[in-house]
Amino acid sequence: MSDNKLNFDDCYKEFSQKLYGVAFRMVGNHEDALDIVQGSFLKAYKNWDKFQGNSKISTWLYRIVMNLSYDLLRRRNKIKKVEFIENYKIRNNDFGGERTIEEELLLKKIKEEIEKLTPKQKTIFILRTYEELSYQEIANVIHSRVGTVKATYFQIIQKLRKNLKEKGEIKNGMQRD
Repeated sequence: MSDNKLNFDDCYKEFSQKLYGVAFRMVGNHEDALDIVQGSFLKAYKNWDKFQGNSKISTWLYRIVMNLSYDLLRRRNKIKKVEFIENYKIRNNDFGGERTIEEELLLKKIKEEIEKLTPKQKTIFILRTYEELSYQEIANVIHSRVGTVKATYFQIIQKLRKNLKEKGEIKNGMQRD
């Protein structure tokens, strides 16, 4: 097996779960997310020798996943509601135990608000919040300027806060009592 194929296998092992998370959050469906990841790695495999290395391999793979996700969303002509599965957790919010009913309801409301974002906003939010990519990495993935990504992310957070406040889910940026 050549070095390129070995590197591809390592790449698959390292990134498949992260790419699945992005795809799932974009399309909201387990089977579609699996198809997107499979399609992404198929595209990457076919073009493995053409990768120029101008960016990190992860940036290239995220871009492929995002493009396939956008394609699926365009075909659907709408964004589906996110299906709830047990392993869908917000990073840095794993309490190591059972969540209260209030926490579950708040997470559901947040997910509903995320679904209302435009595909570009949703991409930026997912890559920054869940995948913890830097603004520069996100800018590379979506072919945008860092300043634009930062401003858009700030606007997204403000929009989510405003909408959740209006619905009485949070007070002054914090969960309601």
